[in-house]
Amino acid sequence: MKLNKKRILITAGEPASISSEITIKALKKLNDINNVELIIITDPNLIKCELKNLNQTAELNILDKNSNFNDYKKNSINIIPIKLDEKSFPGILNKKNSDFVKNSIKTSVNLILQKKANAIVTNPINKFIMKSDNFKFNGHTEYLGFLSKLNKKPIMMLDSEKLRVVPLTTHIPISSVSKKLNMKMIIEKITILNKELIRIYKIKHPRIFISGLNPHSGDGGKIGKEELTIIFPAIKRLKNIGLNVRGPFPGDTLFQKNKIKEYDVAVCMYHDQALIPIKSLCSGNIINITLGLDFIRTSPDHGTALDIAGKKKADPNSLILAIKKAKNIIYT
Repeated sequence: MKLNKKRILITAGEPASISSEITIKALKKLNDINNVELIIITDPNLIKCELKNLNQTAELNILDKNSNFNDYKKNSINIIPIKLDEKSFPGILNKKNSDFVKNSIKTSVNLILQKKANAIVTNPINKFIMKSDNFKFNGHTEYLGFLSKLNKKPIMMLDSEKLRVVPLTTHIPISSVSKKLNMKMIIEKITILNKELIRIYKIKHPRIFISGLNPHSGDGGKIGKEELTIIFPAIKRLKNIGLNVRGPFPGDTLFQKNKIKEYDVAVCMYHDQALIPIKSLCSGNIINITLGLDFIRTSPDHGTALDIAGKKKADPNSLILAIKKAKNIIYT
């Protein structure tokens, strides 16, 4: 089916979180966005309760997921309805609503694969409460990779105007990082990253800087051998196949002010090595984009913020940026 307008689906996220609040705030600020239809996949009662909490009014337009959405209404909150298992309260997690969270994500992917939409923007989830209800994935990214038809391991990239970072390993203990790293994994992920930077960002020859794992990148093997036995050989192989890669750089120098101007993306060995610098330097202006899928997925860079849920304090800026990034990619 050929879409007359580009369509972005927004998932519900964790119902006890700030997701409904930032979604309503984002839709209000994006009311005049051109050539894009924004549709939420959630329980309409969640939106009604949040509108009441925010002292706002809006028309809710309920859509049928089996239709072609010809009844989409501009200046309304357009919703594909799915039902909560139990009533949700701000800040209070309930594992019985985990299926609701998964259903929102799965429905969005199914609609993408049916070519009824062009991109997905996901609201934050709480993977720990979901794991208590038999969620077998380390996070959002891994679940989306499972749902993707490409059957590739997806890549998480955090993107801002001044910096992009990729952690090669994500939600695993520090003690497991070294065991997960190997030449094949590094080569495969950076090859996919290089292709996606060319395809999505139109960077002709991406400059990719790669960190070491150990302090001082192992200091010639005195502080760990991974640089010598895994990381440097992988970089050499990547150079041999024509990629513009350099490293391994010590993690404490890779993000110096002048250094970040030299590369298009920094690839790090583990989660915090990548996320601490970008969240320190670019807080509030970051989006998460998943590379290596057969569909476009972006999301805010923050979590569920249960401590401020229901308190009208949530900042929608990262969600707004994620929606705008999804639109830009669609039209690239």
